[in-house]
Amino acid sequence: MVVGLIVLAASVANPTYDPAIDGVLRPRAGASVAFGVQRLQDEFGLVLSLVTPHVFDERIALRIEGGVGWYPDFRALPDDADDQEFAAWSLYGHVRALLQASTRFALASGRIYAAVGPSFLVLDEQVSSTRVAPGVFGVVGAELFAGDDYRAYPLSFFLEIGGAAHDASADVQNRVGRPQTTGTTIDRPIGTGLALAGGLRLYVW
Repeated sequence: MVVGLIVLAASVANPTYDPAIDGVLRPRAGASVAFGVQRLQDEFGLVLSLVTPHVFDERIALRIEGGVGWYPDFRALPDDADDQEFAAWSLYGHVRALLQASTRFALASGRIYAAVGPSFLVLDEQVSSTRVAPGVFGVVGAELFAGDDYRAYPLSFFLEIGGAAHDASADVQNRVGRPQTTGTTIDRPIGTGLALAGGLRLYVW
C-alpha cells in the first residue's frame, strides 16, 4: 500500500513539476531535525526526529525518531480494586527507525512521502507486563516549505497519517506494590491504531 501511494504520487507530481524553477525552489534535501506532536489511536505524544540527507535523486532518506507518549488510564479493574489510585495518563517511551521515500510536487515548494519501519515501546511495569514492546509504524505525509519567489527556506511544516501496531497491552491492575496482571480479555492495546502527526522540520544543511 505504501509503495503504491508513492508510485501514484510520483506519476501525478513529476509531469507537472517545472524544471525551470527546480534549481531554486526545490525542497531542501539535506539533514534535518523535526519536532512534532502525534496521536496514536487514543494516545497523545511528542516526537523528535533526525533525518539523514536524501539520496538517489533526493528520494530516499532514513528517519530515526524517539519521544514520549501518554496512555489514557481507562483500564477496567476487578471489583476489589476500586480503591486503586489511577492517574489520568500513563507515560511511556518510544523509538523507531523508518525508511522514507518521497517525491516533489509543483503546487508549492514541498514533497509528499511515505515512511515505514520497526518501532519499539518502553513501558512502565505498573502499566504493562511487557516492558519493551516491538511493533511496526507507517505513515504517508506532506511537507511544505516556507520561502519566497527566489528560494525555499530551511524550515518546513509537515502533516502525516498512517497506522501503528505494537505487541503490548495495559494488563496491570494495580499502580502501587508488586504488579499484578488482570488475567482478563479486556486489556487495551498500547500504541496500536490510527497514527496522526504534525510539526516543524529544520534543515541544518
